[in-house]
Amino acid sequence: MFFKRYDPRTKSISFCGHTYLSISQKVYQILPILCERGGFPQGTDLILYEEVKPNLLERIEDYSNCLENTLDELMDGDIIVFQKDDPDLETYECPTAKDYFRDLYYRIEVTFCDKNLVNDVGFMLELSQKMNYDQVAHAVAQHLNTDPYQLQFFKVQGYRDCPGNPIRCTYEGTLKDLLIYFKSKQPKKIYYQHLKIRIDEIENKKQFKVCFVNDQLREENELVLYPNKNGCIEDLVNEARQHIELSKNGSGKLRVLEIISYKIYSILKFDVLLDCLHTSPGSKTIRLEEIPCEQSEIGSNEVLVPVAHFHKEQYSTFGVPFLIKVTENEPFVEVKKRIQKRLDVPDKEYDKFRFAVVSMGIATYLEGEEPLVTEISKFKARVPDGGRLWIGLDHINKAPKRTRYAYTEKAIKIHN
Repeated sequence: MFFKRYDPRTKSISFCGHTYLSISQKVYQILPILCERGGFPQGTDLILYEEVKPNLLERIEDYSNCLENTLDELMDGDIIVFQKDDPDLETYECPTAKDYFRDLYYRIEVTFCDKNLVNDVGFMLELSQKMNYDQVAHAVAQHLNTDPYQLQFFKVQGYRDCPGNPIRCTYEGTLKDLLIYFKSKQPKKIYYQHLKIRIDEIENKKQFKVCFVNDQLREENELVLYPNKNGCIEDLVNEARQHIELSKNGSGKLRVLEIISYKIYSILKFDVLLDCLHTSPGSKTIRLEEIPCEQSEIGSNEVLVPVAHFHKEQYSTFGVPFLIKVTENEPFVEVKKRIQKRLDVPDKEYDKFRFAVVSMGIATYLEGEEPLVTEISKFKARVPDGGRLWIGLDHINKAPKRTRYAYTEKAIKIHN
Protein backbone atom coordinates (compact mmCIF):
# COMPACT_ATOMS: atom_id res chain seq x y z
CA MET A 1 0.00 0.00 0.00
CA PHE A 2 1.29 3.46 -0.95
CA PHE A 3 1.01 6.61 1.16
CA LYS A 4 0.78 10.31 0.25
CA ARG A 5 0.80 13.25 2.65
CA TYR A 6 -1.12 16.44 1.91
CA ASP A 7 -0.01 19.81 3.36
CA PRO A 8 -2.78 22.46 3.11
CA ARG A 9 -0.34 25.26 3.95
CA THR A 10 1.74 24.69 0.82
CA LYS A 11 -0.97 23.00 -1.27
CA SER A 12 1.37 20.12 -1.99
CA ILE A 13 1.38 16.30 -2.01
CA SER A 14 4.43 14.36 -0.75
CA PHE A 15 5.11 10.68 -1.42
CA CYS A 16 5.67 8.85 1.87
CA GLY A 17 6.71 5.44 0.63
CA HIS A 18 4.88 2.14 0.83
CA THR A 19 4.49 -0.85 3.13
CA TYR A 20 2.93 -4.31 3.20
CA LEU A 21 -0.17 -4.71 5.36
CA SER A 22 -2.54 -7.50 6.23
CA ILE A 23 -6.05 -7.03 4.91
CA SER A 24 -7.35 -7.91 8.38
CA GLN A 25 -5.50 -5.04 10.03
CA LYS A 26 -7.58 -2.25 11.51
CA VAL A 27 -7.23 1.22 10.07
CA TYR A 28 -6.15 2.72 13.40
CA GLN A 29 -3.21 0.29 13.45
CA ILE A 30 -1.54 2.08 10.51
CA LEU A 31 -1.85 5.54 12.10
CA PRO A 32 1.55 5.28 13.88
CA ILE A 33 3.17 4.43 10.54
CA LEU A 34 1.55 7.43 8.89
CA CYS A 35 2.63 9.78 11.71
CA GLU A 36 6.20 8.57 11.34
CA ARG A 37 6.20 8.83 7.54
CA GLY A 38 4.54 12.24 7.64
CA GLY A 39 6.88 13.69 10.26
CA PHE A 40 4.12 14.15 12.86
CA PRO A 41 4.39 13.36 16.57
CA GLN A 42 2.83 10.02 17.52
CA GLY A 43 -0.80 10.39 18.47
CA THR A 44 -1.44 13.29 16.05
CA ASP A 45 -5.01 13.32 14.76
CA LEU A 46 -5.05 12.45 11.07
CA ILE A 47 -7.63 12.58 8.28
CA LEU A 48 -7.43 9.62 5.89
CA TYR A 49 -8.68 9.26 2.31
CA GLU A 50 -8.68 6.44 -0.20
CA GLU A 51 -7.53 7.58 -3.65
CA VAL A 52 -10.08 5.81 -5.83
CA LYS A 53 -8.82 7.49 -9.01
CA PRO A 54 -6.70 10.57 -9.80
CA ASN A 55 -9.57 13.02 -9.39
CA LEU A 56 -11.63 11.18 -6.76
CA LEU A 57 -10.89 10.73 -3.05
CA GLU A 58 -13.20 9.08 -0.53
CA ARG A 59 -12.76 9.91 3.15
CA ILE A 60 -12.25 6.99 5.55
CA GLU A 61 -14.65 7.60 8.44
CA ASP A 62 -14.40 4.52 10.68
CA TYR A 63 -10.85 3.70 11.81
CA SER A 64 -12.00 0.63 13.76
CA ASN A 65 -12.84 -1.34 10.61
CA CYS A 66 -10.34 -3.62 8.95
CA LEU A 67 -8.75 -2.56 5.66
CA GLU A 68 -10.66 -5.23 3.72
CA ASN A 69 -14.02 -3.73 4.71
CA THR A 70 -12.88 -0.09 4.53
CA LEU A 71 -11.23 0.18 1.13
CA ASP A 72 -13.22 -0.31 -2.07
CA GLU A 73 -11.95 -3.31 -4.07
CA LEU A 74 -8.77 -3.69 -1.99
CA MET A 75 -5.75 -4.76 -4.05
CA ASP A 76 -2.00 -4.26 -4.32
CA GLY A 77 -1.07 -0.64 -5.08
CA ASP A 78 -3.98 0.99 -3.30
CA ILE A 79 -3.20 4.55 -2.16
CA ILE A 80 -4.04 6.24 1.12
CA VAL A 81 -3.76 10.03 1.33
CA PHE A 82 -3.49 11.53 4.81
CA GLN A 83 -3.18 14.94 6.42
CA LYS A 84 -3.03 16.48 9.86
CA ASP A 85 -6.44 17.32 11.36
CA ASP A 86 -5.94 21.02 12.20
CA PRO A 87 -8.72 23.11 13.79
CA ASP A 88 -7.88 26.03 11.41
CA LEU A 89 -8.14 24.03 8.18
CA GLU A 90 -10.89 26.27 6.80
CA THR A 91 -8.48 29.20 6.63
CA TYR A 92 -6.58 27.56 3.77
CA GLU A 93 -7.48 27.82 0.07
CA CYS A 94 -7.67 24.02 -0.26
CA PRO A 95 -8.24 22.81 3.32
CA THR A 96 -8.49 19.09 2.59
CA ALA A 97 -6.80 16.66 0.25
CA LYS A 98 -10.16 16.14 -1.43
CA ASP A 99 -10.36 19.87 -2.19
CA TYR A 100 -6.80 19.79 -3.50
CA PHE A 101 -7.41 16.90 -5.88
CA ARG A 102 -10.61 18.52 -7.13
CA ASP A 103 -8.71 21.77 -7.68
CA LEU A 104 -5.94 19.85 -9.44
CA TYR A 105 -8.46 18.24 -11.78
CA TYR A 106 -9.82 21.63 -12.82
CA ARG A 107 -6.38 23.21 -13.30
CA ILE A 108 -5.68 24.73 -16.70
CA GLU A 109 -2.81 26.71 -18.22
CA VAL A 110 -3.83 30.15 -19.48
CA THR A 111 -1.60 32.63 -21.34
CA PHE A 112 -2.14 36.33 -20.60
CA CYS A 113 -0.94 38.85 -23.24
CA ASP A 114 -0.76 42.64 -23.05
CA LYS A 115 -3.12 43.92 -25.77
CA ASN A 116 -1.10 47.12 -26.17
CA LEU A 117 2.19 45.35 -26.95
CA VAL A 118 2.69 44.13 -30.50
CA ASN A 119 3.22 40.35 -30.66
CA ASP A 120 3.45 40.07 -26.89
CA VAL A 121 4.22 36.44 -25.95
CA GLY A 122 2.71 37.04 -22.52
CA PHE A 123 3.07 34.81 -19.49
CA MET A 124 1.39 31.58 -18.45
CA LEU A 125 -0.46 30.89 -15.21
CA GLU A 126 -1.93 27.64 -13.99
CA LEU A 127 -5.41 28.45 -12.71
CA SER A 128 -8.54 26.62 -11.65
CA GLN A 129 -11.39 26.60 -14.14
CA LYS A 130 -13.74 27.24 -11.20
CA MET A 131 -12.16 30.63 -10.46
CA ASN A 132 -14.41 33.68 -10.75
CA TYR A 133 -13.42 37.03 -12.24
CA ASP A 134 -12.09 38.44 -8.98
CA GLN A 135 -9.88 35.42 -8.30
CA VAL A 136 -8.41 35.48 -11.82
CA ALA A 137 -7.75 39.23 -11.56
CA HIS A 138 -5.92 38.80 -8.25
CA ALA A 139 -3.79 35.95 -9.64
CA VAL A 140 -2.74 38.02 -12.68
CA ALA A 141 -2.17 41.14 -10.56
CA GLN A 142 0.07 39.17 -8.19
CA HIS A 143 2.20 38.05 -11.15
CA LEU A 144 2.39 41.61 -12.55
CA ASN A 145 2.83 43.18 -9.12
CA THR A 146 -0.03 45.61 -9.66
CA ASP A 147 -3.51 46.43 -8.41
CA PRO A 148 -6.11 43.86 -9.62
CA TYR A 149 -8.64 46.68 -9.96
CA GLN A 150 -6.39 48.46 -12.47
CA LEU A 151 -6.47 45.59 -14.95
CA GLN A 152 -8.98 45.07 -17.73
CA PHE A 153 -9.37 41.72 -19.50
CA PHE A 154 -10.47 40.90 -23.05
CA LYS A 155 -11.71 37.76 -24.72
CA VAL A 156 -9.96 36.47 -27.83
CA GLN A 157 -11.79 36.92 -31.11
CA GLY A 158 -13.02 33.58 -32.39
CA TYR A 159 -11.83 33.96 -35.98
CA ARG A 160 -8.39 35.47 -35.34
CA ASP A 161 -5.86 35.69 -32.57
CA CYS A 162 -6.42 39.25 -31.34
CA PRO A 163 -8.30 41.04 -28.51
CA GLY A 164 -12.08 40.95 -28.67
CA ASN A 165 -14.75 42.32 -26.35
CA PRO A 166 -13.79 43.48 -22.83
CA ILE A 167 -14.85 41.33 -19.88
CA ARG A 168 -16.90 43.26 -17.34
CA CYS A 169 -15.62 43.22 -13.76
CA THR A 170 -19.13 42.16 -12.70
CA TYR A 171 -18.89 38.98 -14.81
CA GLU A 172 -20.61 36.22 -12.84
CA GLY A 173 -19.30 33.19 -14.74
CA THR A 174 -16.17 31.12 -14.14
CA LEU A 175 -12.87 30.90 -15.97
CA LYS A 176 -14.22 27.76 -17.65
CA ASP A 177 -17.09 29.81 -19.11
CA LEU A 178 -14.62 32.36 -20.53
CA LEU A 179 -12.62 29.64 -22.28
CA ILE A 180 -15.57 27.57 -23.50
CA TYR A 181 -14.99 28.37 -27.19
CA PHE A 182 -11.39 27.12 -27.21
CA LYS A 183 -10.81 23.62 -28.55
CA SER A 184 -9.47 21.04 -26.10
CA LYS A 185 -5.87 21.10 -27.36
CA GLN A 186 -5.88 24.76 -28.36
CA PRO A 187 -3.75 27.08 -26.18
CA LYS A 188 -5.99 29.14 -23.92
CA LYS A 189 -5.41 32.91 -24.07
CA ILE A 190 -6.81 36.06 -22.48
CA TYR A 191 -5.68 39.63 -23.21
CA TYR A 192 -5.29 42.35 -20.59
CA GLN A 193 -4.34 46.00 -20.31
CA HIS A 194 -3.22 48.27 -17.48
CA LEU A 195 -5.61 51.03 -16.47
CA LYS A 196 -5.00 54.38 -14.84
CA ILE A 197 -8.33 54.23 -13.04
CA ARG A 198 -10.14 51.39 -11.29
CA ILE A 199 -12.01 48.91 -13.46
CA ASP A 200 -15.18 49.28 -11.38
CA GLU A 201 -15.17 53.02 -12.15
CA ILE A 202 -14.89 52.31 -15.89
CA GLU A 203 -18.31 50.67 -15.82
CA ASN A 204 -19.75 54.20 -15.54
CA LYS A 205 -17.38 55.61 -18.12
CA LYS A 206 -16.83 55.27 -21.85
CA GLN A 207 -13.47 54.69 -23.46
CA PHE A 208 -12.40 57.01 -26.26
CA LYS A 209 -9.20 56.88 -28.27
CA VAL A 210 -8.25 60.39 -29.32
CA CYS A 211 -5.33 61.34 -31.57
CA PHE A 212 -3.57 64.52 -30.44
CA VAL A 213 -2.00 66.63 -33.22
CA ASN A 214 0.48 69.38 -32.34
CA ASP A 215 0.81 72.80 -33.94
CA GLN A 216 3.24 71.39 -36.54
CA LEU A 217 0.49 69.01 -37.74
CA ARG A 218 2.32 65.99 -36.41
CA GLU A 219 0.45 63.22 -34.70
CA GLU A 220 2.09 63.13 -31.28
CA ASN A 221 0.33 60.31 -29.50
CA GLU A 222 -2.91 58.45 -29.03
CA LEU A 223 -4.77 59.26 -25.83
CA VAL A 224 -7.03 56.73 -24.15
CA LEU A 225 -9.60 58.74 -22.21
CA TYR A 226 -12.41 57.66 -19.89
CA PRO A 227 -15.02 60.43 -19.57
CA ASN A 228 -18.41 59.74 -17.98
CA LYS A 229 -20.88 57.98 -20.27
CA ASN A 230 -23.43 60.77 -19.89
CA GLY A 231 -20.84 63.51 -20.47
CA CYS A 232 -20.22 65.72 -23.48
CA ILE A 233 -17.29 66.75 -25.70
CA GLU A 234 -16.26 69.37 -23.14
CA ASP A 235 -15.68 66.60 -20.57
CA LEU A 236 -13.51 64.77 -23.11
CA VAL A 237 -11.42 67.91 -23.70
CA ASN A 238 -11.05 68.64 -19.98
CA GLU A 239 -9.72 65.16 -19.31
CA ALA A 240 -7.37 65.35 -22.31
CA ARG A 241 -5.78 68.54 -20.95
CA GLN A 242 -4.30 66.49 -18.13
CA HIS A 243 -2.34 64.33 -20.59
CA ILE A 244 -1.03 66.81 -23.18
CA GLU A 245 1.40 69.71 -23.28
CA LEU A 246 0.39 72.78 -25.26
CA SER A 247 2.76 75.17 -27.02
CA LYS A 248 3.99 78.10 -24.94
CA ASN A 249 2.88 80.81 -27.35
CA GLY A 250 -0.31 79.11 -28.53
CA SER A 251 -3.92 80.05 -28.01
CA GLY A 252 -4.44 77.49 -25.23
CA LYS A 253 -7.78 76.57 -26.80
CA LEU A 254 -8.62 73.07 -27.98
CA ARG A 255 -11.06 71.69 -30.54
CA VAL A 256 -12.20 68.21 -31.48
CA LEU A 257 -12.50 67.04 -35.08
CA GLU A 258 -14.01 63.99 -36.75
CA ILE A 259 -11.61 62.56 -39.35
CA ILE A 260 -12.82 60.12 -42.00
CA SER A 261 -10.48 58.80 -44.71
CA TYR A 262 -7.85 61.48 -43.98
CA LYS A 263 -10.43 64.26 -44.41
CA ILE A 264 -12.03 66.52 -41.80
CA TYR A 265 -15.69 65.60 -41.61
CA SER A 266 -16.84 67.96 -38.86
CA ILE A 267 -15.82 70.17 -35.94
CA LEU A 268 -17.57 68.88 -32.82
CA LYS A 269 -19.23 71.41 -30.55
CA PHE A 270 -18.51 71.19 -26.83
CA ASP A 271 -22.15 70.50 -25.93
CA VAL A 272 -22.43 67.38 -28.13
CA LEU A 273 -23.22 64.34 -25.98
CA LEU A 274 -20.68 61.53 -26.05
CA ASP A 275 -23.50 59.05 -26.66
CA CYS A 276 -23.96 60.69 -30.06
CA LEU A 277 -20.31 60.16 -30.91
CA HIS A 278 -19.99 56.76 -32.56
CA THR A 279 -16.52 55.55 -33.44
CA SER A 280 -15.78 52.39 -35.34
CA PRO A 281 -12.20 51.10 -35.79
CA GLY A 282 -10.64 51.94 -39.12
CA SER A 283 -13.40 54.26 -40.38
CA LYS A 284 -13.46 57.30 -38.09
CA THR A 285 -10.85 59.01 -35.94
CA ILE A 286 -11.42 61.56 -33.20
CA ARG A 287 -8.69 64.20 -33.31
CA LEU A 288 -7.77 66.76 -30.69
CA GLU A 289 -5.70 69.82 -31.58
CA GLU A 290 -4.80 73.25 -30.29
CA ILE A 291 -6.50 76.04 -32.19
CA PRO A 292 -3.89 78.27 -33.93
CA CYS A 293 -3.91 81.86 -32.65
CA GLU A 294 -5.08 83.25 -35.99
CA GLN A 295 -8.12 80.93 -35.88
CA SER A 296 -9.17 81.56 -32.29
CA GLU A 297 -11.67 84.22 -33.43
CA ILE A 298 -13.81 83.82 -36.57
CA GLY A 299 -15.59 86.87 -37.97
CA SER A 300 -18.94 86.93 -39.79
CA ASN A 301 -17.12 87.28 -43.13
CA GLU A 302 -14.71 84.41 -42.38
CA VAL A 303 -14.94 80.64 -42.43
CA LEU A 304 -12.76 77.64 -41.58
CA VAL A 305 -12.21 75.49 -44.64
CA PRO A 306 -11.00 71.86 -44.47
CA VAL A 307 -7.84 71.08 -46.43
CA ALA A 308 -6.74 67.54 -47.33
CA HIS A 309 -3.96 65.89 -49.34
CA PHE A 310 -4.59 63.57 -52.28
CA HIS A 311 -2.77 62.27 -55.34
CA LYS A 312 -4.44 62.25 -58.76
CA GLU A 313 -7.73 60.80 -57.48
CA GLN A 314 -9.63 62.77 -54.84
CA TYR A 315 -10.42 59.48 -53.10
CA SER A 316 -6.71 58.74 -52.62
CA THR A 317 -6.38 61.00 -49.61
CA PHE A 318 -3.45 60.74 -47.20
CA GLY A 319 -1.57 62.66 -44.55
CA VAL A 320 -2.87 64.97 -41.84
CA PRO A 321 -5.80 67.19 -42.88
CA PHE A 322 -6.13 70.66 -41.35
CA LEU A 323 -8.28 73.81 -41.31
CA ILE A 324 -7.44 77.13 -42.90
CA LYS A 325 -9.23 80.45 -42.29
CA VAL A 326 -10.60 82.10 -45.43
CA THR A 327 -12.05 85.61 -45.72
CA GLU A 328 -14.85 86.66 -48.08
CA ASN A 329 -13.55 87.72 -51.54
CA GLU A 330 -9.96 87.05 -50.50
CA PRO A 331 -7.61 86.38 -53.46
CA PHE A 332 -6.88 82.67 -53.57
CA VAL A 333 -3.18 83.41 -53.96
CA GLU A 334 -3.24 84.66 -50.35
CA VAL A 335 -4.93 81.44 -49.23
CA LYS A 336 -2.19 79.46 -50.98
CA LYS A 337 0.46 81.43 -49.12
CA ARG A 338 -1.15 80.64 -45.75
CA ILE A 339 -1.43 76.96 -46.65
CA GLN A 340 2.30 76.89 -47.52
CA LYS A 341 3.16 78.59 -44.25
CA ARG A 342 0.97 76.12 -42.32
CA LEU A 343 2.65 73.15 -43.99
CA ASP A 344 6.14 74.69 -43.91
CA VAL A 345 6.89 73.40 -47.42
CA PRO A 346 9.83 74.79 -49.50
CA ASP A 347 8.94 76.84 -52.62
CA LYS A 348 10.49 74.28 -54.99
CA GLU A 349 8.29 71.51 -53.68
CA TYR A 350 5.20 73.69 -53.24
CA ASP A 351 5.31 74.75 -56.90
CA LYS A 352 4.43 71.14 -57.81
CA PHE A 353 1.19 71.25 -55.82
CA ARG A 354 -2.13 71.53 -57.67
CA PHE A 355 -5.18 72.96 -55.95
CA ALA A 356 -8.79 71.88 -56.26
CA VAL A 357 -12.14 72.46 -54.61
CA VAL A 358 -13.77 69.09 -53.98
CA SER A 359 -17.53 68.67 -53.69
CA MET A 360 -19.48 65.39 -53.73
CA GLY A 361 -16.46 63.51 -55.07
CA ILE A 362 -15.83 65.92 -57.93
CA ALA A 363 -12.60 67.93 -57.96
CA THR A 364 -12.57 71.33 -59.69
CA TYR A 365 -8.97 72.41 -60.19
CA LEU A 366 -8.08 76.09 -59.66
CA GLU A 367 -5.76 76.82 -62.56
CA GLY A 368 -5.00 79.67 -64.92
CA GLU A 369 -3.49 83.12 -64.63
CA GLU A 370 -6.70 85.00 -63.81
CA PRO A 371 -7.08 86.03 -60.15
CA LEU A 372 -9.51 83.92 -58.18
CA VAL A 373 -11.46 85.06 -55.17
CA THR A 374 -13.03 82.86 -52.53
CA GLU A 375 -16.74 82.95 -51.86
CA ILE A 376 -17.19 81.73 -48.30
CA SER A 377 -20.89 81.02 -48.84
CA LYS A 378 -19.89 78.01 -50.92
CA PHE A 379 -17.75 76.62 -48.10
CA LYS A 380 -20.38 77.23 -45.43
CA ALA A 381 -23.08 75.29 -47.28
CA ARG A 382 -23.55 71.59 -46.57
CA VAL A 383 -23.54 69.18 -49.50
CA PRO A 384 -25.91 66.19 -49.75
CA ASP A 385 -23.33 63.68 -48.47
CA GLY A 386 -23.33 65.43 -45.08
CA GLY A 387 -19.91 67.04 -45.43
CA ARG A 388 -18.70 70.36 -46.79
CA LEU A 389 -16.57 71.53 -49.67
CA TRP A 390 -12.89 71.12 -49.03
CA ILE A 391 -9.67 72.28 -50.61
CA GLY A 392 -7.60 69.46 -52.05
CA LEU A 393 -3.83 69.55 -52.40
CA ASP A 394 -2.86 67.25 -55.27
CA HIS A 395 0.73 66.08 -54.88
CA ILE A 396 2.85 62.96 -54.50
CA ASN A 397 2.67 61.18 -51.16
CA LYS A 398 6.27 61.04 -49.94
CA ALA A 399 5.42 59.44 -46.60
CA PRO A 400 6.47 55.79 -46.22
CA LYS A 401 3.67 53.42 -47.11
CA ARG A 402 1.94 51.70 -44.23
CA THR A 403 0.47 48.25 -44.51
CA ARG A 404 -3.27 48.19 -44.96
CA TYR A 405 -3.48 45.32 -42.53
CA ALA A 406 -3.63 45.76 -38.79
CA TYR A 407 -0.55 44.66 -36.89
CA THR A 408 -2.63 42.10 -35.03
CA GLU A 409 -3.45 40.23 -38.23
CA LYS A 410 -1.16 37.35 -39.11
CA ALA A 411 -0.28 36.09 -42.56
CA ILE A 412 -1.57 32.76 -43.79
CA LYS A 413 1.19 30.40 -44.88
CA ILE A 414 0.44 27.96 -47.71
CA HIS A 415 2.87 25.02 -47.86
CA ASN A 416 2.94 23.07 -51.12
